[in-house]
Amino acid sequence: MMSFKKACRIAMVLLASVASGTSASAAGGRPNEPLMTIEAAPSGPAGLTASNPPALRYGTLYADAKGQSHVQYCDLKNFIFKSYAPPAAPQYVGFPPGEVASIKYAILPVGYVGTWHTAPGPQWVITLSGRWSVEATDGSVLEQGPGEVEFNADTGSTPQGPEGHVGHLTRQVGDVPNVQLIVSLKPRKGKRSVEPCQPTAR
Repeated sequence: MMSFKKACRIAMVLLASVASGTSASAAGGRPNEPLMTIEAAPSGPAGLTASNPPALRYGTLYADAKGQSHVQYCDLKNFIFKSYAPPAAPQYVGFPPGEVASIKYAILPVGYVGTWHTAPGPQWVITLSGRWSVEATDGSVLEQGPGEVEFNADTGSTPQGPEGHVGHLTRQVGDVPNVQLIVSLKPRKGKRSVEPCQPTAR
């Protein structure tokens, strides 16, 4: 089982990547380094799948062109080996697509079961401790624990099946609360993307 310390380290790598890319975008310029590349992955779990160069796998919940939500795994690649804050020693840093709108914490108490809903917008959900799951309208379930990362992009989901379920159903899993760090992105303007591995999809 992954330690809380390791989970926090993975969370900070992602958060630093998102924040560093955002500061360049927010300033009106583009980072000197290229944006990270994103590729579909065959399966989970989320976390580091390679170390040199690194690849960070995450689970994503997205809605297809018919409004049905699905679970997919994707890999963030193209980290750059550089000093994040000179004169500090070099480390791997990445600039993912998207611009941060807000950063917040969420705690799902033991026994929590939400109602079917869509995400309020595109957002990274980083599990710090405990476990949780999301069920998509196609019946697939994504469960994650400490250090795992999920991207929520199911805002285009529409009512499905006889029950009219939309988006996803969130559940806390296990006997300890689930603590999450949520990084919400500003929705991209224009046509909604139905590609599962595009984190700026709205």
